[in-house]
Amino acid sequence: MNIGIDLRALQTGHKYRGIGEVTKQVTNRLIRLAISDNPRTAFTFFEYEDDDPKLLLDIPEGLDYTVVKQGVMKENNPHRTKQDKLSDAFSELRANQVKGSGQTDVFLQFDYAFGVPTDTKTFLVKHDLIPKLFWNQYFESAWVPFKNYAARTTLRTLFNNYKYEHILRQSLAHAYKIIAVSNSTKNDIVRLFNVNSKKIAVAHLGVDTLASKTRGTVRPEVLKGPSKPYLLFIGAGDARRKVDDLVAAYNNLKAAGNDIQLVLVGENFAQPEHIPNVITRNAVLDSSYPDDIITMGYVDDSLKQELFSNAIAFVYPTLYEGFGIPVLESMLFSCPVITYKNSSIPEVAGTHALYAKDWSGIVKQTLVLLAMTPSEKEQLTAGAKKHAQEYTWDKTATKIYGEITN
Repeated sequence: MNIGIDLRALQTGHKYRGIGEVTKQVTNRLIRLAISDNPRTAFTFFEYEDDDPKLLLDIPEGLDYTVVKQGVMKENNPHRTKQDKLSDAFSELRANQVKGSGQTDVFLQFDYAFGVPTDTKTFLVKHDLIPKLFWNQYFESAWVPFKNYAARTTLRTLFNNYKYEHILRQSLAHAYKIIAVSNSTKNDIVRLFNVNSKKIAVAHLGVDTLASKTRGTVRPEVLKGPSKPYLLFIGAGDARRKVDDLVAAYNNLKAAGNDIQLVLVGENFAQPEHIPNVITRNAVLDSSYPDDIITMGYVDDSLKQELFSNAIAFVYPTLYEGFGIPVLESMLFSCPVITYKNSSIPEVAGTHALYAKDWSGIVKQTLVLLAMTPSEKEQLTAGAKKHAQEYTWDKTATKIYGEITN
């Protein structure tokens, strides 16, 4: 058998985000499963010419594999003409067929945007439907340029909006099988795109206690870390994550005399004044207690694990998740979780999280935690940790391998 795997998610900004992590963790394990099952299994890796994504993987010595290059990333091609851009746009409308995919028996695609081939059996991993569900946050309205008689801008906006939904719909149709990361995502695909549920398998994601191969970062000793008990948020600062609710809860807890800090971690939180989301940025900058709000930016795995282990709680006020790895990571490191009950969160967290609906609920649940005795907190976190340990990347890879070899 020849198994094709698209590694391009490890050559874009995804390499440090959810899709990149899934690509790394699953690919490493799937390779080991395949050669253990059949040492003659061959692999074909699909990648851009720009760099080597395999450096982020643990490729066994002597593995039988070939590489099919997909050209230079568009952003890195200085000779790209308007005609090239137009050609690329119409190529995308055909769901971006992948050069060389026909030489594989099965093809594993972690990101539909790179193409879903129809000349082989393509297994598409679908993480979420965030842009579809939060349309106004990801796509511009064509009405404004239309009112201003900006014909080109209107047409470009209409085309971009159409392109997203068309490519996604085409990709779901072209896939031999769709692998959703949660039942919540599966249900969204069925509900919004009328896909037969029998075409969709579910493979829950995992969490790992070991640091994965990631980029370097500022060393912990030069970062200004928390010096008091603290609430922790780790993630992106987009509007889907209601970090402004967390800041409001923090302000109220401080006003009530609780001497705590708020720690915000993630690429969007390197500096308060540079937080991309305006609502979140204003909430942080307008807080009456700015000295105790600590923005740490991106941190490495070891420091992230330390922050989880020592926090009052990991607060994750999300409006939607495809899965919710940070929730399980927190539980794995014995950190209580306060989160919103929607999408995949109750499926993943079960009864082991403290649920809230808004900032006042975050306040209430934080006070519950602060009032707990050490033994009560130990009972809460021990049960949650045991629950999180059930979600492993080995199980994820085994499920996906079982699907592609069935």
